[in-house]
Amino acid sequence: MTKGGGRVLALLDLDPNIVKPGWTPLLITVAMGAVMVLLFISLRRQFRKIDKNFPMPEAPQSAGTPAASTPAATSSAAGTEATGPKA
Repeated sequence: MTKGGGRVLALLDLDPNIVKPGWTPLLITVAMGAVMVLLFISLRRQFRKIDKNFPMPEAPQSAGTPAASTPAATSSAAGTEATGPKA
């Protein structure tokens, strides 16, 4: 009775009694896991630096502010057009 991996070994003409998992793939997997942990720690440090230096967004203006304070409203109130001269 063969498992799913037996089909692959049969296609490659390999004996399942000879082909066994070794220490090298395990060590490579463990090393890659350690590298991922170190990259995650480094990324967290970089995000902390960004959070400290990132400027806070300004609060939105309340509805009670006068409309003449906006540049478009000021230029139209003065008689000039905000988009430029007409053709």
